[in-house]
Amino acid sequence: MKAPLGHTLVIRPGALGDGVLTLPALHALRLAGAASTTVLGSPARWGFLRTAHEAPRVRDFSSAEWLGLCADGAPFGAAARATLARTNSAVVYLHGDTRTVEQALRSAGVQQVLVADPPRLVCTEPRPCGERTGKTGGVHAARRLLEPLVPWVGAENADAALAAKTLSDDVFLALDEMETARALERLGYEAPPRGGFVAVHPGSGGRRKCWPAGNYARLVAALAARGLTPLVFFGPADEETRVEFEAEVQPAVTWECVACRPLREVLALVSCVRGFIGNDAGVTHLAARACPVVALFGPTDPAVWTPLGKRVTVLQAAGGDLGKLSVEAVAEAAAACMQRAGG
Repeated sequence: MKAPLGHTLVIRPGALGDGVLTLPALHALRLAGAASTTVLGSPARWGFLRTAHEAPRVRDFSSAEWLGLCADGAPFGAAARATLARTNSAVVYLHGDTRTVEQALRSAGVQQVLVADPPRLVCTEPRPCGERTGKTGGVHAARRLLEPLVPWVGAENADAALAAKTLSDDVFLALDEMETARALERLGYEAPPRGGFVAVHPGSGGRRKCWPAGNYARLVAALAARGLTPLVFFGPADEETRVEFEAEVQPAVTWECVACRPLREVLALVSCVRGFIGNDAGVTHLAARACPVVALFGPTDPAVWTPLGKRVTVLQAAGGDLGKLSVEAVAEAAAACMQRAGG
């Protein structure tokens, strides 16, 4: 008989989107009786989580505290030792040879260790004949992360955790009124304007996954012409895209720049918009938890990487070339998505 999960350690470094897609696995552990959870990753990239007691604590996987996981003979820091002393179970989402990590966890007294190879990003290359390469098998990344947990959590809990939740129902993400009010106040608003906000994120971790910045500039103009106030988000890695966008956007267009904001603030703002348009990127995955989303896909496979949400529309560019996706098609999809959502 399997031992109780107790306090569970989840090792999941990676980008923002990796963390958002791991949420169902964390929910499945909670549903199966995990008393509490610590995530080892990048605290900045897991900054979308609530700080309430139901939500996982996040610790820095790259810090010297946890060097003992990866380096033979290296000691753990005091805080890491304290966490491990109360950890019953550990889930290791790492690529490559994980034997050192597994042995370190068992030596530290962790009773149950599960090692799972996380999904890998595979970009397809357009061919002259229009065929695509780099097939990934079509299993969604969130399900890939959940499947190894089924012996621990049960198939019923895994399926329940994978079902899209509304933001207010998600104990790991739910916002309070003050968070939303403060986010709006930083933009100079007490409430969304009469026409409403629409959110746009032109960036991504990979340039090939980005719809051209000039197209986003023309889209923002089209959305503003409909009486919407565009919120244009830029992250720390989007500086080049931001320069290109600002060079292309028409001076007469009114839009709000939302640059390098904390992820809880980003979540609060997208919870106030009528719709969101973005590339296959972490912010798009986060937004899908809070509002209607149009996700633009080029070289990555939507069957694997579609954002999880109740109101997600996917547009995939022909042959994986985002340059072939027209502004008109994206604007029409955004309008239809908002209309279906009652926006």
